[in-house]
Amino acid sequence: MLTLRPMSDADLSTVSNWLLLPHVARWWTSTTTPSEVIELYRLRVKGQDRRTHMLMVSESEEDIGWCQWYLWVDYPEESLTLGANEGEIGFDYAIGDPALLGRGLGTMLVAALVEHARHIYPGVGILVEPEESNTPSRRALEKNGFVLTGVRPVGIEESACRKALYRLPSTLGTD
Repeated sequence: MLTLRPMSDADLSTVSNWLLLPHVARWWTSTTTPSEVIELYRLRVKGQDRRTHMLMVSESEEDIGWCQWYLWVDYPEESLTLGANEGEIGFDYAIGDPALLGRGLGTMLVAALVEHARHIYPGVGILVEPEESNTPSRRALEKNGFVLTGVRPVGIEESACRKALYRLPSTLGTD
């Protein structure tokens, strides 16, 4: 079973080390540097940027990755570009240790993150956009009931790579 807890300043060195690993860097630092990512995370964990909520992921009390979630309304340009519905959230996630890949932890992490978000915002719809070529992430989403709604370039990032847009509809019937 995975657990989520708020990320703290003390966790940033662990995340920084993970950002240097090829399986993480490929998705997280293709248009930035690990130190720039960590400085952004530092602002978030210190409460200076409250739009994105940072969480550490643990299995059997050992940190194995991290994730973040946010309301799309707090990122209006991205929300408009992606076609986010009113009230939807987005999230991102990573497994840090490459030895843990291929064990289904990504699928478990997505499930835990959906449960976490829906505990705070009951029934909330979720829109996420992994890169088209990120097959493991896409499989984890699909195993959790996310539906592919499109694959296209998304110009909000410098790379403008093709993103696979996945949606998990609201359970409130408002989407």
